[in-house]
Amino acid sequence: MLKHILTIIKNERKQNIGLWIELLIVSVFLWYIVDNVYVTLHNYYKPLGFDTEHTYIMHLGLLNESSHEYVKDISTETAVGYLHTALERIERNPMVEAASISQNSSPHIGSNRSMTIYRDTLQTRYGVLNRTVTPDFFRVFRYKSVNGSSDELVQALERNELVLSTDVVTELFKSDELPVGQQISFSKSDSAQLYRIGAVSDVVRYDNFSNWNSYFAQRMDNDFLERFSGEWVSSLEFCVRVNPEEDHNFIRRFRQDMTQQLRLGNYYLGEIQSIPANKKAFQKDDINDLKMRMFIVLFLLVNIFLGITGIFWFRTQHRKSEIGLRISLGDTPKEVLKKYYIEGLLLLTAAMIPTMIIIFILGREGIFETYLMPFTVGRYFIGFLITYLLLALMIIFGILIPARKAVKVPPAEALRDE
Repeated sequence: MLKHILTIIKNERKQNIGLWIELLIVSVFLWYIVDNVYVTLHNYYKPLGFDTEHTYIMHLGLLNESSHEYVKDISTETAVGYLHTALERIERNPMVEAASISQNSSPHIGSNRSMTIYRDTLQTRYGVLNRTVTPDFFRVFRYKSVNGSSDELVQALERNELVLSTDVVTELFKSDELPVGQQISFSKSDSAQLYRIGAVSDVVRYDNFSNWNSYFAQRMDNDFLERFSGEWVSSLEFCVRVNPEEDHNFIRRFRQDMTQQLRLGNYYLGEIQSIPANKKAFQKDDINDLKMRMFIVLFLLVNIFLGITGIFWFRTQHRKSEIGLRISLGDTPKEVLKKYYIEGLLLLTAAMIPTMIIIFILGREGIFETYLMPFTVGRYFIGFLITYLLLALMIIFGILIPARKAVKVPPAEALRDE
């Protein structure tokens, strides 16, 4: 059968050459669409490395000096003590599972600090996110070490050691080197202060739409809190993880319980926000952009589907008498359909071979976006597999309906038309 089909394709090469060129062009274009969608969705659904379910962020406010409750001449040391007291009282609340203080470190706030890290003659190529936090930050957001433990990260900060992400470790250490116990600095200077590495964190992504996952964490000490104990106190993030069974009307209930308890010196309980709600607002533009892109992709796929299906539909319809003749000469309807399916798939396969060469050359030359995912062998072949299957389904659909109608033509009528 295969030899017979190849003979037919060869005999009809003048008609098939145009179809082959069209399939070639469409397959290149469709591969690009499929690749774009695959990379975007693969990146979106990759694990973030942290969990924000049942988490909230709150800030302390500072009384204005004109307030009748304002207390003058509070020392910096006393103010820092109030911040520690506020954290302790939040932690003791029965609704709260874990609590922490951080600065520019909470997920989905769009505010960051980054630094370059040095180790001997090596340094990180890009800015590394600086997470200045109290140890329980890792319990609030359930960060994990490479060994799968949050406690390992917490204990590293409690020892006043640093936590590095795997990306930073890869840049500064060889694969056979153990980073824990080694020292790094934040300056090239020979006199730069050295910091000991206490643990290595598993991958933690910035959000669903980027590939930024380099960070280091350091303990928030009293010197740091002193700088933010005055007018900048509202930039400190008091993050909490709530027990799941208590996560209903939490903001209202927490205010009722804690407003008076957190009235310390000139501090008062300010804004409280749900972090999952913050995530929706933070990623709103990216989500809308993704929806628009998916709509455009769907529109293009529908047009490709109509084009390819229409071509094979018309082609099969035009060969109605040939199909009837084959049946009159002894072929079963099933065998006839099978021959036309194989013919269509052989034409598609012939078009996909040069497509693979073209895409490989374009990928090697760096034409395709590699920020979210490198142009790997897996990405290359996954794109082709999906593209081939989509086009195959379009071709089969374009053959199926007109061919099923044609096999029902009476043999006498088919012979008369022939």
